[in-house]
Amino acid sequence: MPHKLPWPLLNRVAFGLAVLLRWAHELAMPPLTRDMQTQTESAVNLLRGHGISLARANWLDLSAPVFEPLNLWPPGYAWLLAGLLRGGPPEVLAATQATHWAGLLGLLLAWWYLLKPLRRDLAPYAPTVVFLFWGLSNAPFHLLFGTDLLALACYSGGLAVLFNLLTRPAGQRHQLLGAALLMAGLGFAACLFRFAYYPLAFFLPLALLLFGWRWRPRLVRPALAGLLFLVALICGLLLYQARVAGDAYYITKFYTQLTTEPAGAATLGLYWHHLLQFDPVLYHSFFSNELDFSRLPTGAGLRTAAVLLVSAVVATGLWRGWRRVGRAAHRRGRLWPTRPVLFHLLAGGTALLCAGLLTAISLRYPAALVGWFAGGRWTYVADTRYFLPAFMSISAMVLVVAVSRPALRPAGLRAAVLGLLAASLLLAVATRGRRTARLLLTEPAFSIDKAPGRPADVARLDRLLRTAHPGQPIIVGRNYYNKRVEIAARLAGHVILDVDSLLAHQPLRTSQPVMMLFDLNPNTPPTPAVADFLRRHHVRQRLWLPALGADILSLEILPGSAGRP
Repeated sequence: MPHKLPWPLLNRVAFGLAVLLRWAHELAMPPLTRDMQTQTESAVNLLRGHGISLARANWLDLSAPVFEPLNLWPPGYAWLLAGLLRGGPPEVLAATQATHWAGLLGLLLAWWYLLKPLRRDLAPYAPTVVFLFWGLSNAPFHLLFGTDLLALACYSGGLAVLFNLLTRPAGQRHQLLGAALLMAGLGFAACLFRFAYYPLAFFLPLALLLFGWRWRPRLVRPALAGLLFLVALICGLLLYQARVAGDAYYITKFYTQLTTEPAGAATLGLYWHHLLQFDPVLYHSFFSNELDFSRLPTGAGLRTAAVLLVSAVVATGLWRGWRRVGRAAHRRGRLWPTRPVLFHLLAGGTALLCAGLLTAISLRYPAALVGWFAGGRWTYVADTRYFLPAFMSISAMVLVVAVSRPALRPAGLRAAVLGLLAASLLLAVATRGRRTARLLLTEPAFSIDKAPGRPADVARLDRLLRTAHPGQPIIVGRNYYNKRVEIAARLAGHVILDVDSLLAHQPLRTSQPVMMLFDLNPNTPPTPAVADFLRRHHVRQRLWLPALGADILSLEILPGSAGRP
């Protein structure tokens, strides 16, 4: 009989297994996306004494590169990574992976404590179901990496503290105050990683203040203290962004690349047609893009049908679940904030606030014309990963509805919800489980360094980049794109230049001799212009890296109109 099983122990085992599964799953994820590479580069420059910045070539004097303050993100990730790298060799990939694993552990721990007050309203096996689902499922974790993961972990921690404050018996005043300040601090920590968490961070103390004013006056003072603490922290961060980074991107300006106006400028309006690009949030809370419908003759129609069917099941399940807890919470004709009611209000409020923020921004600002997004027109409500707080909240609410006591009615709806969860799991296991299992049985290296001989070549490249010009930026030129060489160079704090830029700025200007490492494509003969450039600067070979397909040359650019000796 299920009720006779040692569920408290099994629930803890399931939680630990979910953490291990997510950690293993991280090995199959790209260790450095473009966004992560940029922020990691800024952390390396911080350690070199240039602040949180990105190195750029100074065409007026190559010996004095320009370090532009990083403004696309808050400084939290750069501070965190710089702290991990301080005092030792720059094992950047290991530090990056460590932040991912810490973020996953923090996120799951936050939800363990967030769901704890609901235990008496759930089946005894509920934590096992919830955490094994999250351990195996692709969604909502398929886009959780880097600062998104860390920000969501911090916010979920603040939400867990808030929920425990609202549901536990009234404690001592100093205990309430400490918990409220911790809640505000975790909300602020999320803002340190992503600008999008500003409204969500304020949601935490404001929800506590509203609850205290309406139902528990003892919580009003702690709520006000938490709100003032958060305001002070946010003001400090905004002051930092204004004075150090120059602006707070997505707060003082918004991302737009229209052909009719300069980059960074935006014409305010009411762009209602952007809502037609609204991401199917209910669908993506359980299914990522594992199924490539485009390969099927009627793929577009099948995807639309799948989105509508899944969204209908999710919406109906949530509505029926809310009606059940709402009816149970009515006392003397008015709603009483029971634990299930508070949980649905907090999780649903998070999802609505996230979607509302993206909707407001998308309505007011024009779409960006970019080549990397389907259709070429990007706006906030169209980007799936921006809805991560909503995905996590919707997933949690559906799981809670599925394992609540009494069981969801009618029986057909409960079967549909359970079938949805089962289909999500089966698809995840079929598409990603095999790869994750294979990685578990291999040496825990990083995916971009797994080719035979590649780790040794990368180590030689890193050694050259650290010792060729100790403590000083190096110009790294190239006549082709080699991702692994670029990552190594940028994470060593050096300046990357394409050969087109080098040739376009002839003669090169410098007040002091500048070392340049040139990444020459060994598979294609250099063009006459590139060959002449290398010959004029007396190039010599420094490193041949066959596993990376790179031939690293070195040359020196001397002061003078053309850099000639």
